[in-house]
Amino acid sequence: MRGEKRIFTPEEINYIIDNWGKESAHSMKKKFNCSWSAVCKVAESHGLETPKSNAWTEEELETLRLLSDKYHYSEIAKILNKTENAIYLKAKKLGITLIQDRRKWTEEEEIMLSDLWGTKSIEYIAKKMKRTIFSLKVKAVRMGLGPMIRNNYDVLTVSDISDLLSVSRDRIISWTKLGLNLKNTKLTKNKSYYTISWQDLMKFLEENQNEWDSRLVDKNMFGIEPEWLIEKRQRDKIENPLWYRKWTEEEIKTAENLFKSGKTYKEIGQIIERSEWAVANLLRNMGYSYMLPRFWKGKELKYLIENYQSMTYSEIAEELGRTTKSIGYKIEELGYQKKFTQKDGD
Repeated sequence: MRGEKRIFTPEEINYIIDNWGKESAHSMKKKFNCSWSAVCKVAESHGLETPKSNAWTEEELETLRLLSDKYHYSEIAKILNKTENAIYLKAKKLGITLIQDRRKWTEEEEIMLSDLWGTKSIEYIAKKMKRTIFSLKVKAVRMGLGPMIRNNYDVLTVSDISDLLSVSRDRIISWTKLGLNLKNTKLTKNKSYYTISWQDLMKFLEENQNEWDSRLVDKNMFGIEPEWLIEKRQRDKIENPLWYRKWTEEEIKTAENLFKSGKTYKEIGQIIERSEWAVANLLRNMGYSYMLPRFWKGKELKYLIENYQSMTYSEIAEELGRTTKSIGYKIEELGYQKKFTQKDGD
């Protein structure tokens, strides 16, 4: 009834936690037949960052209109700090056609690209075909239409680099410590995004060849390939350049936190771009050899929150079949602080 507090079941709470950031709060409120704020309160109570409001500002709407024919909607979502679903729904409501460059190419589109390539600017083609400039370059190379046209468009976004090299966005950002010259490009008063020139990217890739694997990059994606890249391709066929990469303190901490949050070795490896074996070896050396990562279920979180003040960590661990250390970590992760008594010294 209207005015009554919505009580979520453990399964619903678990759903919200598992899908936070992947699905919008607006979508969840419809799923659970409750208010937007009720969903956000559940997320907030479990230490998840929540938006201040589900309302769009005029500046955000203007940014959406401005970028709709220039960037894929997933990139717009990152710039506006909203979910892809939120971008998609708002654009649909406003009658804005979004670029969805991951859709399959039709025969008619391939013919159009072939006719326009080399005769029109790449910006013109991208706008006409509702595709990103990067996706056009990729398709042109695969169709054998000749070297990439730059035509005054000589910069890449972080998403472009991620697609080009098959590496994560987080890893690309970490390369700034190695000298990657990302520039913060102002979009509006409060919004900006990172770009890099082709020249600066090629310089970084040449000077940091052990940071990326050329086998994951299609041939001629960089245009006519320089001698150093041809030699690297030959080396990478024999030995993976990432195998012997040293672990940084940041990577070690990330791997440990992901493991404690319930990620498997394989999932951790995919996130930080390490092999499953490398992750397992690291964690074994850190003393986690006999522990298996386990996701926290909604009923476990509920039990933990209800009893962490009245029971010791050891008692809760025994009840839930977990380690005392994992109980303490989860309490800290959720933002709770236990008031210790004499019997808590376990």
